[in-house]
Order: sequence, then C-alpha cells, then structure tokens
Amino acid sequence: MDDLLAEEGASRGALPAHGLGLLVECTLEDGVKRRLLVDGGPSRYVLEHNASALGLELKALDAAVACLWSSHHVAALLDLARHKRPWRSLYMPPLPKAKPGGPSRLREFPALLVPMCSPVYNERALLISSPRGYVAVVACSVYGVEVALRALETILKKLDGGLAAIVGGFNLSTLDAYGLRLLSKYAKRRGAEVVPLHSTSLEAREKLARTFGLEEVPGVGTEVEVA
Repeated sequence: MDDLLAEEGASRGALPAHGLGLLVECTLEDGVKRRLLVDGGPSRYVLEHNASALGLELKALDAAVACLWSSHHVAALLDLARHKRPWRSLYMPPLPKAKPGGPSRLREFPALLVPMCSPVYNERALLISSPRGYVAVVACSVYGVEVALRALETILKKLDGGLAAIVGGFNLSTLDAYGLRLLSKYAKRRGAEVVPLHSTSLEAREKLARTFGLEEVPGVGTEVEVA
C-alpha cells in the first residue's frame, strides 16, 4: 500500500491510497519462513485488492505491526483485527501521549521496534535483521526525517550493526533540501540503499531514485530483496 503506483503495480491493476502497507518475508537460519505485515494503509478493501492483484497472500501471517496512530497506517489493520485476524500476534503502538518505552523485539520475526521522539503519535520504526545488516522501515517520519535517522542511529550504535537499506515514509519533498541531503548523506555513509515511499513526494522519490540507482520510482508493486 502506498500513495503512488510503481509500474509493476499499475500493470497488475493495483490501486494507490494515501498510506503505507508492507509485506515482509524472510527465511530464518533453520529454513523456517516468516511473514510480517507492517501497517496496512487506510482501507482493508484496498489492501486485500492489492494483495490479490500482486499475487500475495494475507493469510497465515506470523505478526502484524502498526507503526503509529494514524488512520492511513492503522485503519486496515484494525478492520482486519475485527473480521479476520490473519496473524498470530498484533503489535500496536503505545496510546497517544503515553510513554513510548524502550526498544523491544518481536517474538515471531527477527525485528526490533524502535521508538522515536513522537509525543502525540508514538511512531516507531523497525530494524529487521538480514544477512547484509539491518533493514530499517520508517513508516511516516511525522516529526521529520532527522528525528527518524537520529533514533535509528542511536540503536544501531548500541547494536554495533550495519545498515543494508532504509525503506518507507520520510516526510520529504524537494522543498526540504536539507532533509533530502541529510538522508542521502546518512545512507551513503552507512552503505545503505534507500527506498522512498509514503509521505515522500513524487519529485523527492525521483531524486532519491536517481541518487541511489533505483530502476524505477518506488510505489505500490515495488519489491525489494536484501540478501
């Protein structure tokens, strides 16, 4: 789920919607495959339509994570929870204005929830383990990409881990030259790919896609493999 369609999504009849929804799959060292839904967008119906159009299953999920209390991130998840609950565990953010607490690991998936300085929305990022290092998933960067990067860097230093990619919503447009430059420099210094999605304008996505050598502007239908 994303605000924009990638070529793959458009060719398969997927739909854009203002929000974010990511299906993450991994294979553990013992060969067991795990599946995680991150957010889901504003509509269960659009989420289910896009999953069907792209040949993805929304069944037998190991877990689902909501990154922040905003309807275009949690509405589809809440609707699924009322009707189907296709996951073993659902991780919701602390209630608005509640103390966010510290980082916490998912039980069912090799990922760490990272709280950000987000006093109203209690936004959280994800650090997902991969053979090349961590993959950071940032949902919206409500309080700015600088806040998101600072939170990620604080945890990465404690983990003494590398960063393979940063995926998600960066709250950026080309009017924010400082934010774009900051994200690009940080990712290059860390040796990480950047995949811009929700809350990143089309022009900003195009610029980041050129900077990081992406084949197309990311959106609904984009598939990212980190191996």
